[in-house]
Amino acid sequence: MLEFRDIQGLVFSGYGDKPHASYLLLKVTDPIGARRWLRALAPVVTTGADRPPDTCLNVAWSARGLAALGLSEPELHTFPLEFREGLSGSDTRSRTLGDVDASDPQAWRWGGPGTPVHALLMLYARSAELLDELIVKQRSAFAGALELVVEVPTETLPERREHFGFADGIAQPAIEGSGAKDKRGRRSLQAGEFVLGYENEYGKLPLLPNVAPALDVGGHLGDCSAEGKRNALGRNGTYLVARQLQQDVRGFWSFMRQAAQAEHPGSTAADEAVRLAAKCVGRWPSGAPLVLAPHHDDRSLASENAFGYFAKDADGMRCPIGAHIRRTNPRDSLEGGPHASQKAVDRHSILRRGRSYGKLLAERPWLAEHDDGLERGLVFICINANIRRQFEFMQQTWVNNQKFGGLYDERDPLIGAQDAEASNFTVPAQPARLRLEGLPRFVTVRGGEYLFLPSVNALKFLASLPGPDAA
Repeated sequence: MLEFRDIQGLVFSGYGDKPHASYLLLKVTDPIGARRWLRALAPVVTTGADRPPDTCLNVAWSARGLAALGLSEPELHTFPLEFREGLSGSDTRSRTLGDVDASDPQAWRWGGPGTPVHALLMLYARSAELLDELIVKQRSAFAGALELVVEVPTETLPERREHFGFADGIAQPAIEGSGAKDKRGRRSLQAGEFVLGYENEYGKLPLLPNVAPALDVGGHLGDCSAEGKRNALGRNGTYLVARQLQQDVRGFWSFMRQAAQAEHPGSTAADEAVRLAAKCVGRWPSGAPLVLAPHHDDRSLASENAFGYFAKDADGMRCPIGAHIRRTNPRDSLEGGPHASQKAVDRHSILRRGRSYGKLLAERPWLAEHDDGLERGLVFICINANIRRQFEFMQQTWVNNQKFGGLYDERDPLIGAQDAEASNFTVPAQPARLRLEGLPRFVTVRGGEYLFLPSVNALKFLASLPGPDAA
């Protein structure tokens, strides 16, 4: 049984009824004060059992943040290597994730080598006024103990869209035992895919970060071994991947219009641009999937997820094989047959909890003739119990893999790290395919980090650490 009161609520909900949100990236400056703040924060953190009407609050910590709180090196080494290194801690990781050139961590606003962050405080509210009050209250509470590195206020866009103009957050898996309905039109996934301490899709228990019992002076953590030799710091916790992604909305639609005009001279450029962009995304702006609505948008299918590719569209004639939603969720289309494919996809799934930031360029961005010069994008946040097997696998093997699905010089046309070797996109068609060449990069990474979302009991444990600077 899921222990809802010990699991932070973000695991089960993106707080859609709280349209106003802000993300505060923090750095510990006074460990004693930071632990004191965390001690007061733990009882008010929103859990999976809470349904607060006005505000919600969750907090996650980086490896550097846990060290700053006073967690010792031996205890930190019970966390996986990718978490300890951090999102920007390895050149190899940066290359495989596509964090190069303008997206190089050296240029990040937060989370990079020169701009470390220790904690991510996520605040949500029913109204702008309530959010402002919550921000003021928390900034006052951590003043002098934690430094605000960056604050990223978010925007809730109309019709649950993201800035390119497409409905987002549609295909989400559900956690077995959570009571939520799977938005992919399939069964729920084992809790261990998203929460530590429970069986995953392999029928195994994920490795738990743990500590020596002597450190748990408050008795906040349970045993994680039959012999009682280690206490389970990780149980009911999980990992977050947070990335600030700037979207070049004007550049995206300018490219689509030019490509559409070249392919269909004399046509209505905007209509053809939307059709071409839908091919890149795999859905129409409303959210209707191309597999079910191949020729035009159909709002009655806006939330439809009960579909596959194997029977209806194995060759990508409806939804191109390299389209964004087909890469990030291949469903039943991978090698080995539908059953094996879906099983593999289930083992590499993530829960998305991010939000857009920045003002909307236009209600229908494909009609916008000019850019307003303002920055806009997405704060991508995903939940996974195994960063390497879930987020990193998806980013490397599906999103940025030039050979995905039999292709040979293409990456995800929407979020892929385009370069001179792979900046193309193929739209299968009869009698001849359409080949888009020279796609620029439409999304630039501006910050990011790997974070641990502790259980409530783990937060209380961290707040009770003696720490090297404790009196």
